[in-house]
Amino acid sequence: MAGQDTLRSHCEARLAQMKAVRSDYEAEAEQIARFAQPARSRFVRGGKDHNGGRRRMWNRTLFDPHGIEAFRTLTNGMTSGLSSASRPWFTLNLADADLMEARDVRGWLSDVERRLYAFFAATNFYAAAKTGYGEMGLFGTEGCVMVEHRTAGAVCHALTFGEYWIGLSDALTPDSLYRVCPMSVKQAMETFGDACSPVICSLYDRSQYDAPVEIYHAIEPDPDYDPLRFAAKPWRSVYWDPADRSDSVLRQAGYHEQPFWAPRWDVVGGDTYGVSPGMEALPALRELQMQAKRRNEAIDQMVKPEKIAPPNVRLTGEPGRVVAAAGVDRDQIFIPYQMPYQAVSAIGEEMDKCRRQINALAFADLFNAITNMAGIQPRTVEEIVARNEEKLTQLGPVIERVANEKLQMAIERAFGILSRGGFLPPVPPALSEKQLNVEFVSILQQMQRMVGLGQIERVVGFVGNLAGVHPEALDKIDFDEAVDQYGYRAGAPARLIRPARDVAALRQARADQSATAQTLAALPAVKAGADAAKLLAATDLGKGDSLLARLIPPA
Repeated sequence: MAGQDTLRSHCEARLAQMKAVRSDYEAEAEQIARFAQPARSRFVRGGKDHNGGRRRMWNRTLFDPHGIEAFRTLTNGMTSGLSSASRPWFTLNLADADLMEARDVRGWLSDVERRLYAFFAATNFYAAAKTGYGEMGLFGTEGCVMVEHRTAGAVCHALTFGEYWIGLSDALTPDSLYRVCPMSVKQAMETFGDACSPVICSLYDRSQYDAPVEIYHAIEPDPDYDPLRFAAKPWRSVYWDPADRSDSVLRQAGYHEQPFWAPRWDVVGGDTYGVSPGMEALPALRELQMQAKRRNEAIDQMVKPEKIAPPNVRLTGEPGRVVAAAGVDRDQIFIPYQMPYQAVSAIGEEMDKCRRQINALAFADLFNAITNMAGIQPRTVEEIVARNEEKLTQLGPVIERVANEKLQMAIERAFGILSRGGFLPPVPPALSEKQLNVEFVSILQQMQRMVGLGQIERVVGFVGNLAGVHPEALDKIDFDEAVDQYGYRAGAPARLIRPARDVAALRQARADQSATAQTLAALPAVKAGADAAKLLAATDLGKGDSLLARLIPPA
């Protein structure tokens, strides 16, 4: 019991520190949620409804939904470009190219890839991944926990900003996640049983099954982990009820691998939480709402302007309405200020400027490069590719961080679950104790690699043209390496490019075949020469002298 007391105190103390770190981001996150996704962010303090704290209070004051549209485009573009359910986005290989040629290795890797894809498709991973990309774009940080499930294999709990806190390791990567788990009384009793606090048990006994309760969950490295201890796990999981004033915990368990991922869009130094496009676009989001409100007010003032009338005249403003009043003429009713019609278009131009800024900061113009392309003149494919390459250089660091801090974690977690469940094929002897490499081959990854294709094409083309007048220029190009680099950057399948060993064997076989063909081509001439020599030797000139001996005197 003393160990649990110490553990509960440790978790509560660390949660308080994590809350202090996140508090600097909360006001800004609320503003972003207000203008770009009113139903997304949750905050534990205040403003909660009975559905788990989702805040919807700002829908009434949202005058222009363009921010929602822009970040929805970013979310869908990142989802389709990095981890789409309809196309391959990762492949398994080995660092040792020679080992890839060992018996059954390629087949085993292909089978494991297929089972991993099937596992992700059978769970809610892709839906959670899409939610996560939206979180990164809006708030700079994503939180998701993948827990094992006895029937579904795994369940991904996609978290939204406001219901979790993260901590960093000495490598400045997230290694701890604390979260609040809103549950009903019935869910808490089914999950934790008799370990529930007296408060929850009392509500359950009074049949208040749907009453909301908050359970805290801590995931962090276990400082007491000993790999030699039986059933030891490197990651610790602790649940506790904050309403329970005792120092007990609801459940203490563990994980074999990191069960969560918390990628950041961009970080500055040792910042815990990331900097997002939503933060950068917040000034434009605010101004857009202000200008939209002003435009509506200007239109209202044009349609229904303010009027000054005598005290005994009541104007309704309804079209076609006739107001009768004795002793009233038109000069007694006048409009003190008439809104100029140019004001609406001027405000509209300011709103368009804000929309363009939001599209650029949210990378919506990148994912809608062709749809929203300005101008009516036809665009060439080369121009579109050049524009996309220029913008992708700005998105490149984010793609790499997503691969390292999110997708790599998800694959390792899924691999561990399948391996422990016995759903992977037997490992070939050649791969015993070998580390597998994950290579990401999604659309955005391939586009990042293809940025260098133009340089390869230009160099090879230049040398090819120069070889017309100076053939020795071809000696400067390693064509085998050029093919390898081009295939890698273009995302060609590994089996499409032959290994150097196979190429050398193929070239040797071709050289042997060519030498054999030359030998066979020379055989008729040799045979003809032998027949001629035989005929000359048989020609007798008398005195035992032959014509061949006469033509070829002895040395």
